[in-house]
Amino acid sequence: MKRILVVDSDEQVASILSLKLKHAGFSAETAGNSADALKIIRDFKPDIIVSEMILPKMSGIDFMKRVKMNPETMHIPFVFLSSSRDVENKILALSMGAAAVLAKPLFINDLLENIGEILGEYESKGTFEPEENTPEGDVSDISVLNILSILLENKASGEVEISTSSERKGLIFCEGGNVIRVETNDGGNKDGMEELYKILSWSDGTFSVNYGSVSVERNIFIPQKKIIEKSVDWFREYSSILRSLPPVDTVIFLDFAKFVENLNKMPDDIDAVIRNIGETGARISDIIDSCGGDILRTAADLKQLFELSVVSVENVNTFYKSESPKWLVSCGKSAEIEEVMPEEKPETAENIEKPVEPEPVATTVEESAEKPEISAWDELAKERARSGKSGKIALLILLLAIAAAIIIFIYYRGLI
Repeated sequence: MKRILVVDSDEQVASILSLKLKHAGFSAETAGNSADALKIIRDFKPDIIVSEMILPKMSGIDFMKRVKMNPETMHIPFVFLSSSRDVENKILALSMGAAAVLAKPLFINDLLENIGEILGEYESKGTFEPEENTPEGDVSDISVLNILSILLENKASGEVEISTSSERKGLIFCEGGNVIRVETNDGGNKDGMEELYKILSWSDGTFSVNYGSVSVERNIFIPQKKIIEKSVDWFREYSSILRSLPPVDTVIFLDFAKFVENLNKMPDDIDAVIRNIGETGARISDIIDSCGGDILRTAADLKQLFELSVVSVENVNTFYKSESPKWLVSCGKSAEIEEVMPEEKPETAENIEKPVEPEPVATTVEESAEKPEISAWDELAKERARSGKSGKIALLILLLAIAAAIIIFIYYRGLI
């Protein structure tokens, strides 16, 4: 009869599990903490240990370390019971050789199935070799920095893959617990630390850890502890800047009037940020991602633009909200404005249109050439002329003045 030791601080849970295991044909003993469990192991000599992850006096991980340090008990496989959100301890337990980590609330059939598989392998091989596990979870439950710390602590080798909802992907390669290469799928910076900072800036995503040897070209050459120290300092500064901004999924807009007013106060490297905000606004996260290069610098530039009121969460450029849809659409300002259809009139003898005579076919190259398209500004001028309102003409003059100032600024920046 196979012997199973159940270690759980909840006496009722331990008793229920013990009873279920006995009904399934096993011999079972219980312990309320790791210290008592170590005493029972000497006499009971269990074939498998089922332990809670969080234990009084000594954690489940430390308890397993003590058992594995003893040559007489190091072969005993461990099955841990853990909260479904305790991803960090799950990774640590599996990386240290735990046979399985089962989430609470526990279904007894799942436990029996795992015990059967583990004991079956033990009997066939004379020892237990845990299958290759792929711990996975959400970066909101455990940060990338915590994952790297765990790999360092256990001198583990493998690959950490991070994927976000916006299809960004990052790979972190570790050898003996040390990060040797970091890369992302945007084809951006080849500097490993800059790529790592980029991954740290991602606000959402899932991760998976694939243990095993790696063979890649290094792009990080500093010790792991230094990597973590630099990353912690960078992330602390980045988080401080983000706290002064709206949430990263907020769409922000450029205030052209304020922009012209504060030209002399603009940072030297602001051009890329302005281009990515564009005329129709953009999400903060997209602006940071699109600018590439120094993410910290981009975030700091956005903070300065907010302080100068050059950007805001509302589109204050009212001339983009004109009631003249034709020139707006032709300028590409809005794809959502529908052209107003003419009001239908009942057919009468007076309003029935006469057939339109076909235009004569061009007979020369000059005549067959396409007529040049009317520009957006010509369309705008016609609309203003038809309106006959002097106020709108004044608005047009203001618009042209602002546009001219922007063109001068862009020319000054060397973009033309």
